[in-house]
Amino acid sequence: MVDLFNLLVGAGDLCDELKPILRIVGIVIWGIRVAVPVILIVVGSIDLAKAVTEKSEDKIKEAQNKLVKKAIAAGLVFLVSILVTVVMKVVGHNEYEECMPCVDHPFRDECTVSSK
Repeated sequence: MVDLFNLLVGAGDLCDELKPILRIVGIVIWGIRVAVPVILIVVGSIDLAKAVTEKSEDKIKEAQNKLVKKAIAAGLVFLVSILVTVVMKVVGHNEYEECMPCVDHPFRDECTVSSK
């Protein structure tokens, strides 16, 4: 696997050729970091709102517990992607960073594929 990274980093043009794939990977990572936690919290809030409208103490407490668990899961999902990035920077070679701008910032213009 390390040889593959060395191969990728060794060819500067290869990073340019891989921009579409790296951009898709960046969008997926963005979705994991942002969309998944937001969805978990929104769904938990909807469950809590349903329990409140039923006016049952047991259901409200159960919905509160589920909301807290979903909020913790959302935080963990957000932090895992950051933790993986930090571990890669500590353990891995920093030569791979040449290809990383499209993964870190997939919505910037520099990652759009230009027609030649």
